[in-house]
Amino acid sequence: MSETFNTERLRVGATIPVGVGPVGVAVDVHDQVFVTNSGSGTVSVVKSTTNTVTTTIGVGFGPVSVATDPQFGVFVANAGGNTVSVIDRFNHPVATLDLGGPSGPPPGTVRVAVDHLPSRAHVTNHVGQRLSTIHTSANPPLVRPFAMEVPGPLGIAIDPMKHVVYVTQPDLGTVSVIDPVADEVTATIPVGHRPTGISIDAPRRRAYVADSGFTTVSIIDMTTGAVHDVDVVSHPVAVAVDAKGNAYVSLSDGAVRVIDAESSSVSAAIPVGSKPEGLAVEPHSNRLYVANRGDGTVSVIDLAGG
Repeated sequence: MSETFNTERLRVGATIPVGVGPVGVAVDVHDQVFVTNSGSGTVSVVKSTTNTVTTTIGVGFGPVSVATDPQFGVFVANAGGNTVSVIDRFNHPVATLDLGGPSGPPPGTVRVAVDHLPSRAHVTNHVGQRLSTIHTSANPPLVRPFAMEVPGPLGIAIDPMKHVVYVTQPDLGTVSVIDPVADEVTATIPVGHRPTGISIDAPRRRAYVADSGFTTVSIIDMTTGAVHDVDVVSHPVAVAVDAKGNAYVSLSDGAVRVIDAESSSVSAAIPVGSKPEGLAVEPHSNRLYVANRGDGTVSVIDLAGG
């Protein structure tokens, strides 16, 4: 690890009970953390300044993924029924968008990501083999009539500089890069076995991919397309990147490890809850929030300790 980031001091500082089967995590610009509870059809809203649940919002069946937009609210992808629930900036549910296509059991079916500047949200459907686009600035938001056919997409991340979409394809062992305006796959990049979660470090032009079928995270050079793998010891599930470029990886054995931005060295395991999945960095409090599907909690790690 780099001298400026001592991961040996990182540990869980708080454990927050939420709903049943928490999977997805996202943060907004108002110190709020949104957690999808896949088994209870709700979203828990956590205030990062106090680490308490301030409200619980009913959404669709099997919510598994969440993304926030600073202007247009919160978008929740529901695996059951293949819908997206829209929550406004005041935490009121305002719309349910039907994306069409087949649905499957949570958590491994749909994901959502938001691209703020062009006012778009994109939703993968692994079962339906499609990528849907939502125009977020419309009131209510509008689903584009025709979804793009993509083989088996699951994890999704946006390059905020070029406004292209990166999706993982677990069945193919690849990541596809998609131009959503042209409806065109511009590159397909082989990675590790069964890639699921993905996160982008745009300033350093890197994409981190959790290869859930093995024990590696594939790091894609977004400029050249070159890939190198980092062994994280256990099966990775999801990835989040902080402002310094450090990548946090949730692992199936109940831990998080950190990949250093400068050296790509991997930290010792940081124990969290049971079956950790989605995770997100809240920049104002400098904390990492990890959804533990197995025990209905969120683990909070204070990154200032590192």
